[in-house]
Amino acid sequence: MKKKVLVVDLDGTLYTINTFHYFIKFLIIDCFSNLKIGLLFKLCIALASRIFTSHSKMKHNVLKLLNNRSDINYECFVKSISSKKRHISHLEENKFHTKVLATAAPSCYAKVIAQNEGFDVCIGTSFPSIKFNSSFENKSEVKKSNVLNYLKKQKTDQIDLFITDHIDDLPLMKLAKKNIIVQPNNGFLLALKQNSISFEVIK
Repeated sequence: MKKKVLVVDLDGTLYTINTFHYFIKFLIIDCFSNLKIGLLFKLCIALASRIFTSHSKMKHNVLKLLNNRSDINYECFVKSISSKKRHISHLEENKFHTKVLATAAPSCYAKVIAQNEGFDVCIGTSFPSIKFNSSFENKSEVKKSNVLNYLKKQKTDQIDLFITDHIDDLPLMKLAKKNIIVQPNNGFLLALKQNSISFEVIK
């Protein structure tokens, strides 16, 4: 019997917010509260780089600062945003053998969320170990490839249900047997119809 697979997005889907934006606020408050002046200075420079570069490059710069640091309480951060979690009943269904949290958000805290919510694995954006490139962030085609690589190791290539809120996930939606879309805007709905993707909507 084939394993039934559930894949869920994080930002705007499992959580109603962009968790990375809240994480930045958490880091700034933590720096002030614990007098991490050096980290605060570098963090401000990394955030200011957004003026001249992409959001993805800015995220790269921020995560590069946090790599190998042991003084960031990711569990505390996740607890601080617990009220922003959306109830998704499908996570409670026993019919899924494999549950994957797949997100462009940083794995450093997304994996805490995954563990708390009963996912088998978190596939997110890792700490950068190389110079910035377009495949750094776990989104779109990169996200699809990473999810498929994980499923291959689980001896399956099938996504039975995919839940997301974002058009960036179109590559994965094309593969899933069933898609549930969270609060789509008109542009998203049009793109789904143009790609002949069937879906259900939840609010």
